[in-house]
Amino acid sequence: MLKVMESNPRYFTDGSVKAVFLAGSHTWPNFKDYGVTDPPEPFDYSRYLDFLKRYNHNFFRLWTWELPRSVQGILYDVIWFHLPIPWPLTGPGDASDGKPRFDLSRFDQPYFDRMRSRVAEAGERSIYVSVMLFDGYGPQFNRMEGDGFPFGEGNNINGISCGGTESQSLLDPSVTSVQEAYVRKVVDTVNDLDHVLYEIANESGAYSTQWQYHMIEYVKNYEMAKPWQHPVGMSYQWEGGRDSDLFSGPADWIAPSGANGYGFPTDPPAADGSKVIINDTDHSFFYIQLKEAGIDGHRAWVWKNFTRGNNVAFIKRK
Repeated sequence: MLKVMESNPRYFTDGSVKAVFLAGSHTWPNFKDYGVTDPPEPFDYSRYLDFLKRYNHNFFRLWTWELPRSVQGILYDVIWFHLPIPWPLTGPGDASDGKPRFDLSRFDQPYFDRMRSRVAEAGERSIYVSVMLFDGYGPQFNRMEGDGFPFGEGNNINGISCGGTESQSLLDPSVTSVQEAYVRKVVDTVNDLDHVLYEIANESGAYSTQWQYHMIEYVKNYEMAKPWQHPVGMSYQWEGGRDSDLFSGPADWIAPSGANGYGFPTDPPAADGSKVIINDTDHSFFYIQLKEAGIDGHRAWVWKNFTRGNNVAFIKRK
């Protein structure tokens, strides 16, 4: 199990005297199936793990999505579907996507069975998994009519009506309560597995800072009564987010933005040991720059991070 290394807090350690350098790659559908058909084509997870092992990668982010259906990124003329969802579709009545409304007081167990299975299979190959608890990008940028957002008006049988960004702001206690129950369920599902980290949300905005701080502390407090305590991370925030909020918060590890030199071709700052840094191209190395940099640029960027105490991760877009 990973914990911050006391003698060199730029890194985690697995309980031995050695530092663990995290380096890997991740892709959008590695947990939820993701595609333009409903249901989406299943993701070949075992083949994905084969790819990681072939290149000696030891880390990835296990992605999640808040919206059952959405536009995505620059492809605003294409509808994408994301399955499974953690809550059951029970009705009565239909949500905005034409499917039965969610019951947010219950969980759909196959979702968590898949989570445990995928984390365990990666652990068997000595690969560390950061379990992403929430998605911030979709509620911020990809809301659309008929997206079926579980917290949206009319999309659940529990009387919850909450906007996308509002759901990650502590403004609606009923939503926070559902989210906390979900966090407990995730922790119960994977706590006894040793190759685990947590990430609160992918690319929420500055509106979510206090909510993310709350969720970090919530995970830590809940795990205190569990056999193991896993590192909890906070990644770059869009729309007003600042790397200083990552450094000053309660997270064990952070994934900064391309600002302050973390992107290419600038020189990434040396880690000072205040946080374990996982410099992830998803946040700091825009895909156009990735293409322009080429293989030699990618290698140079990794080596610069390695020699300055930063762990690294690459995203491979679908």
